[in-house]
Amino acid sequence: MKAFIRNLTLKKKIQSIVFLCILLLTSVSLFNIRMTSAAHQKVLYQTVASSLSFSAKELENHLDVISTMADMVLADSTMQKNLGILKDTEQIQERTVAYKAIYGMLNEYYFNFRKNNIRYMSLYQGNFSIHTHIINKKQLPDSIRRDLIARAEAGKGKSILVTDYSDQYGLFMVKNIRRTQFLKLDSIGSLIVNIDMNQLTDSSTDTSHLYESADYILYDGGNLIYHSSAITTDPSVVSKISVSRYGLFQSVGKNYFYVRQALPNYNWDYVCIIPYDNISASLKTSFRFSFFITIIAVIISSILSSALIDSIIRHFNNLLLKMKNFADGQKDAINISYDYTGRTDELGILHTRFDQMVNEVNELIQNGYLNEILRKEAQLKALENQMNPHFLYNTLESINWRAKSVGAKDISSMAENLGTLLRITLDQKNKEVPLRRELELVQCYMTIQKFRYEDRLEYKVTVPDDLNSCHVLKLTLQPLVENSIRYGLEENTEGCFIHILAERSSDILYVYIKNNGSVFEDQLLEKLKTNQISPHGFGIGLLNILQRMQLTYGEEYGLTLYNENEQAVARLAFPLVRKENGNC
Repeated sequence: MKAFIRNLTLKKKIQSIVFLCILLLTSVSLFNIRMTSAAHQKVLYQTVASSLSFSAKELENHLDVISTMADMVLADSTMQKNLGILKDTEQIQERTVAYKAIYGMLNEYYFNFRKNNIRYMSLYQGNFSIHTHIINKKQLPDSIRRDLIARAEAGKGKSILVTDYSDQYGLFMVKNIRRTQFLKLDSIGSLIVNIDMNQLTDSSTDTSHLYESADYILYDGGNLIYHSSAITTDPSVVSKISVSRYGLFQSVGKNYFYVRQALPNYNWDYVCIIPYDNISASLKTSFRFSFFITIIAVIISSILSSALIDSIIRHFNNLLLKMKNFADGQKDAINISYDYTGRTDELGILHTRFDQMVNEVNELIQNGYLNEILRKEAQLKALENQMNPHFLYNTLESINWRAKSVGAKDISSMAENLGTLLRITLDQKNKEVPLRRELELVQCYMTIQKFRYEDRLEYKVTVPDDLNSCHVLKLTLQPLVENSIRYGLEENTEGCFIHILAERSSDILYVYIKNNGSVFEDQLLEKLKTNQISPHGFGIGLLNILQRMQLTYGEEYGLTLYNENEQAVARLAFPLVRKENGNC
């Protein structure tokens, strides 16, 4: 069966997909007509759920904004400072100033966020309490106030919604304010925000697109938080509503439709209730026309899809004809009467690209053999280049062994150090090496140079032990030391002293190569990069080091050249990273 489907022509595959879609659409429509009552509720559910989803989102947004405001109060440096003074200071004058500042800030937050249905805000610290204006004339009982403060303190800085008293006193959001200075995290106050549930629900709901006016109920678990004045709180009705996400129930001889949606962030159930009798009658009338509309849609879809499929398949057939002719070797017979060069859709691009490919293939066929020969020669050359360094290394080992056998210690030492230098240079495993490894390379190189220049060349290495394990880019120090010898010794008759030292600054490792007897030209690197000075010899090496370091670590690291106390100084800056045991 799978092979049969795969071997169908593209036209038949598309026609089959369209036919299946039409068949599925027809089946669903007929099923919906037969399941009228269920369809009525689904359509109504979608309408009411859309409104309820918007309402739930708006309600959550209001609560999230209030929670964000509470977080802002906690993080407010002025509030933190003055609450700390109010708690820690016994001086009346300072406490009075702090009290006034807290009162002003609390009212400022209230006026900025009161559009989110905040009645009032209170801040408690021990025996002190600070309030914005209180709209509700009922005094909050001490037992409730103590319970709210206790819940805030138990939350340890988390915003907590308290719904236990929403029927009489409204919804409360409480938050314990912890001192952030020096991360003490001790309690310096409890914020209580009272929210008007009627205003919150009214501002969050939008029933402009519903058939009937809607009423709302809010549950926190099994606890009733809020209900509209027209909603009955009969226990039998509540039990029916809590069964499923949507459905019907009867109350006082009338049918009602409800939709229940969860507010996951607050573990609440949000229920929307609307009258169902009038809606049911209007929906039944509209569904009488659904069958006829479905039949018309099927006919129109079949005609349009057939025409569209034919217009697409014709161009694919042209492409297949081109491919067949090209495969048969008819390179001059792939032209089609239809011109695709002016089309920018996928079919036009396919034909255009295929024609370009045919021309390029014809050219590649002419040059293919020559390119293959050149590629093979390049591979052989690369293999030879890999063998030469290893041959040189083995030869140095033989010279070292022979020099030791005849007692030529100088020759043996030079061969041994050159072999070590070659071994380190041939190591291609790691792009970065510990600083001690790079200094070992410099040591080998300087040993060889000492045999040449003797007392004219002196050097010193000053590197703290805890920096030896820090990784640096391979082959960055030795070229700079070689540069110091050339310009500090070879171009003058006096001696040369080279000082290599390393230090750390914050998260950067600095390595300095200093030498006397020469100086760097001002802005040498910039002149080399902009070709004001032709980069040859060591100029190319300096640019190579700079570019390698910036490509590896970024523009903030690299090589800097300058003069200091009649010395030429090359400074390398690396990110401070330790990849072996040791401190950096």
